[in-house]
Amino acid sequence: MNKLEKELATEKEKTQKYLKEINSIIKRTRKDSAKLSVIAKGNHVQCYIKETQEDGKYGRYLPASQRARAVNIVKGEYYNKLKSALERRGKIIDKAIKCLQETEPLEIYRKIGKGKQRLVEPIEVSNEDYRKTWEKFEYIRKPFEENAPEIYTDRGERVRSKSEKIIADKLYREGIAYRYECPLEIPYVGTIYPDFTILDEVNRRNIIYEHFGLMDNEDYVNNAIAKLQQYSRQGYTLGDNLFVTMETSARPLDSRMVDNNIKQIKNI
Repeated sequence: MNKLEKELATEKEKTQKYLKEINSIIKRTRKDSAKLSVIAKGNHVQCYIKETQEDGKYGRYLPASQRARAVNIVKGEYYNKLKSALERRGKIIDKAIKCLQETEPLEIYRKIGKGKQRLVEPIEVSNEDYRKTWEKFEYIRKPFEENAPEIYTDRGERVRSKSEKIIADKLYREGIAYRYECPLEIPYVGTIYPDFTILDEVNRRNIIYEHFGLMDNEDYVNNAIAKLQQYSRQGYTLGDNLFVTMETSARPLDSRMVDNNIKQIKNI
């Protein structure tokens, strides 16, 4: 599912939710077929009901004591119009999703047949193929110090801290493609090594995840701030393509923060 399909699916879900609420309101609203004109004057409104009266006259102004009837008529008119509009909206969304699926470049490529596929390259690769290529990328990580503790993730790679292992294992279990300490070149700065570079398959971009584990150390904090500033200058934005967790010796990593970050990343 591409980004546009995902947005349309979200809109469809929202439309269905509103329709459910509106149908419930309509069932509770007393039916009243009378037409109503409402004139706003300052902070007050005058309600003129259009129906034949007992004396044969057509139409009259509703007194304040019958305001509840006016409210009921307006609610019925509004929610019935809204229901019709949202039903049309739902059908348009369904057609748009179907059209996107039928005209998807990858779908057209699949339909030409396996024989012809050998004679032409697709204009777009699938998320699955894009991920496979991304995961095959080879890079050189930062070396470990000689006396550094040996901590390994469930994926079998060595990391620098137990907190990084927690993050790596959660990413791995969620099926999120990532690179650990993959070098990133920043103009006029040099090479830095983000803790985790995560693949955003839908948008074909990288997401940075940094864990700052010594936030009670002044020098470390200054370096962390400098690193975040460097990311910002390169177009990385917190909550979009940059995610952060941190800890101190008194306040260790809260795994719920990691879970929340991963949830946001999966919903991008």
